[in-house]
Amino acid sequence: MALAKTGHRLLRLVDVDIELSWDADLQAVGESLFVDAPMGNPGGHHLELRRTADGYLLESAGVAGPGCRTLGEVFQEAEMTITEAALDSLRHRYLPVHGAVVAHQGVGLLIIGAHDAGKTSLGCALARSGASLLSDEIAPVEPVDLVVSPFPRDLILHAGTCRSLGRLQPSPGFKCFDGYRYLPPSAVSAGPPPAAVAVGGLLFPAREPGARPALHPQNPAHSARVLLEQCFDLEGLGGERAIDCVSRLVQLPAAAVAFNSAMDVLELVWRWWEQQVDSEVEVGAVG
Repeated sequence: MALAKTGHRLLRLVDVDIELSWDADLQAVGESLFVDAPMGNPGGHHLELRRTADGYLLESAGVAGPGCRTLGEVFQEAEMTITEAALDSLRHRYLPVHGAVVAHQGVGLLIIGAHDAGKTSLGCALARSGASLLSDEIAPVEPVDLVVSPFPRDLILHAGTCRSLGRLQPSPGFKCFDGYRYLPPSAVSAGPPPAAVAVGGLLFPAREPGARPALHPQNPAHSARVLLEQCFDLEGLGGERAIDCVSRLVQLPAAAVAFNSAMDVLELVWRWWEQQVDSEVEVGAVG
């Protein structure tokens, strides 16, 4: 006999509604999924977490996934399933970029790079210094006005990043793994609550052991190459709309940032960004 559902949540990712329900044994997991997401509306994509005789099971939109042996496994499976469901719905309306996002003074900075480039480290460091952290992996960009929305899935913080950020709140046991753990973005961000903002600049991190802090402005050709490599999906939006969106993004100020510890490059980033803002003000004044 199936256990009665003891928990239920409605959440919204950009404009996608998600419904969660769970058995009593999975309450901690259910309540910890996308904790920074705003409340959603009924009728969205449904995800159910269940206890079974052999462990745990996740059912997504009525389809059962693989069995999970531990709470940690079912947490990771649920986090990924919710992410994929949201991306599948967003792909025809947004350009989904593989990048972190911070907002500073109402303007968004996309931090774009391959796996292990240092996106999370740089995004968290900028958030620690007063920016708002919107996302650390997925940046949904609206193709008409280049507005990027928060996508508040948990951060995956490796041990080195945790050490560089200093004191952080503890993670529950099922969010802790060998060498890394999960925390919601609000646990790291010192800035105001995240909100959708227009993208104003691009950062390309390059974390390397022993690297000296350095920042080098980049031209549109470099920005285009990285952006096209780091878009999750160009076909969903449609080739013409996707290319138009990318072509406008690459005209924004851009810089490559090299570092060993992201905390060491904050002054360079903020100085560069202030110069971009001052330059835009001067251009506007002349016009």
